[in-house]
Amino acid sequence: MVNSTKCQNCGGMLIFDVDSQNLRCTHCSSVVNINSEMQTLQKKDFTDTSEISKSQTEYTTYICNTCGREHVTHTDSELLRCPSCGDSNLTKTNRIDYEPDGIEPFKINKQTAINKLKAWLSRQRFAPNNLKKQAKSDTLTGIYLPAYVYDFDAFTHYSGIGIKSHRRHDGRVSYSRQFFNRNQFDKMTGYIESASPSISSSKLRSLGNFSTNDILVYRPEYLYGLFGEAVKIDLQTSEKNMRRNVSNTISSAIQNKLNSTYDRLENFSCQTQFSNEKYAYVYLPIYKGTYKYNSKSYTYYVNGENGRVSGSAPRSKWKIFFTILGFIALIGGIIALATLT
Repeated sequence: MVNSTKCQNCGGMLIFDVDSQNLRCTHCSSVVNINSEMQTLQKKDFTDTSEISKSQTEYTTYICNTCGREHVTHTDSELLRCPSCGDSNLTKTNRIDYEPDGIEPFKINKQTAINKLKAWLSRQRFAPNNLKKQAKSDTLTGIYLPAYVYDFDAFTHYSGIGIKSHRRHDGRVSYSRQFFNRNQFDKMTGYIESASPSISSSKLRSLGNFSTNDILVYRPEYLYGLFGEAVKIDLQTSEKNMRRNVSNTISSAIQNKLNSTYDRLENFSCQTQFSNEKYAYVYLPIYKGTYKYNSKSYTYYVNGENGRVSGSAPRSKWKIFFTILGFIALIGGIIALATLT
């Protein structure tokens, strides 16, 4: 049976109210406390057989027939357009879905998200002047994106040869070779991997830090009036992606540090081992929007916790043209002035 809460005062629908962090009736505006004893999520130990859990109840599911994305909700809220592609070709059904271990509730409302988006658009130097007008409330959808959050210890061993150049008194250059064989230990908490193909892990992390250490134990009430995207990347695949991404990040950071000491590296080798891995499958709050400009689609995201914006914006060819023209005129003026003097 699909979960549906009704207001005890008037029978209206209850939705999650961002400002009060509780439920609010859409008809009489009554506020209902979700839980006076909110529990912080405790992550689970990761093993080769770890899996995420299925819900004990059904969700209302909307499947987009255009992009294939699936979105779920606990209430009778109607999803009119797909948050992933903006199309209205949706199929509604009920089914059992995977339920998150934890959730980071929305902390900013939609109007605040719109204001953050407008401010971001105003900083896009070559964006068309009328683009800001398109940042309206109906272009943003509050959606919980599925993600995995990891804590772990990373032990890295790296070795190689560093080459340094030295200029002698006679002007010639000599080289020295130094062998290095070192270890590095990193303790990481709250590392995020996306569980949806609609947004990459790097894009999700670019939205700024989520309060992953303060994520609450999941309660269905936080989803009332909102939608969550169905998980599409399983835990075991995600964990492998996490190891690869973290290993590459550590290796790049070490090489960058060594490059500040040496002129070049030879036979560089870097291996990272992971231990004490813990995980949680969670929902993270995102305002997501898509729009078309000159027949091309653009997507942007607003962090539902801190308001940070990430996305792509079109560029005005005329703005770029006149900027270049102005730069050429400035250079010409400087040359003309220098000639006169």
